[in-house]
Amino acid sequence: MKRIWTRAAAAAALCAVLLSGCSFSSEILSDHSAPSDPLTGQALQYPGERAAAVVIDNAPASTVQWGIGSASVVLEAQTEADAPTSLCLAYPAVSAMPTVGPVTLGQDLYWRLLSGQQVLPVQRGAGQFARNYLDYYNLRAVDALEVGRNAFTCDADWSSAPLWRTSGKAVLGVLDSLNLSSQLDELAASASSAVTSDSTGADTVLPTLPALLPQKAEPRLPEPDAEDAAAVQMHFGTQSTTAFAYSAESGTYGMLHADGTAQLDANTGTQAQFDNLLILFSSSTLRDDGRTLDYDLTLGGGVWLNGGRLWHITWTQGTDSTFLFYDSDGRQLSLCTGRSYLALVSSVTGDELAVQSSAGEELLAHAAA
Repeated sequence: MKRIWTRAAAAAALCAVLLSGCSFSSEILSDHSAPSDPLTGQALQYPGERAAAVVIDNAPASTVQWGIGSASVVLEAQTEADAPTSLCLAYPAVSAMPTVGPVTLGQDLYWRLLSGQQVLPVQRGAGQFARNYLDYYNLRAVDALEVGRNAFTCDADWSSAPLWRTSGKAVLGVLDSLNLSSQLDELAASASSAVTSDSTGADTVLPTLPALLPQKAEPRLPEPDAEDAAAVQMHFGTQSTTAFAYSAESGTYGMLHADGTAQLDANTGTQAQFDNLLILFSSSTLRDDGRTLDYDLTLGGGVWLNGGRLWHITWTQGTDSTFLFYDSDGRQLSLCTGRSYLALVSSVTGDELAVQSSAGEELLAHAAA
């Protein structure tokens, strides 16, 4: 079924939910009875540890990327006008990071989206707005321009434009010198906690974080707005296009470059695959420098794809800088657990997004800009 989805429709649907005072059943809300990974909704493997996130280059010429296939969440947005996108790879813990790169400029947009996770930022330099954000919240990044080869490596023959990369092991080695910790701050963490037993059998309470994406193993799902959503393509301006192709065999979406070639993880040589695709529409404006884009993170429309199906959604950020999603009927929505790709597209109508069936049929209808 085709639908026209505008920002006005998204706002109306979301406001209807917020003003109605409706309570949702426990089958719709996320299950918090057992601690789960806040990035994937799956079993918690790193209790008490901070998530780590690395910004990597995603220019059309950047065909060598490390770590993209093992990140729990991959974020993508165009953060500068008329410039390629970058990617932000989020991992459940520093120790879970493989070799990751090419590390590039930190972006305050990504740190804002991940702020509820007490994320440890990893970057190679940053623009003024990203530096201002980190300074304002008294946050410190592991920055290649500060620690250099103590935690980062690059190929000697790339001295003019080095492919800087790092790893969880390398980052852990410099945290003490930066007065940083890989552990969650109990005071700043969510009031929820995980209870484990130490070697003596005594219970230990470890802080946990609210889920970045509300996810359940078997959520109650509304009827999809489209079936057989097999091909997805997003245009982030003139220099960046990202696409996905659905595989019924694996039940995942394989990531593609603009030219249709597979986006590979240089660590494994395999294509990056995702269980969930979230394409969120958010209006953007130019900041005072006339180059950097600022996004409205209050609410918007978008689509969610999982298992070859598509749903129209509305979204907003909760009090813990985590996302809240609603279906097209205004009911709160939990995603299926797994690895997720999340794109912020500078749009209110979604014209930059195309979704096709396996037969090439267009599955989205857009309002006039």
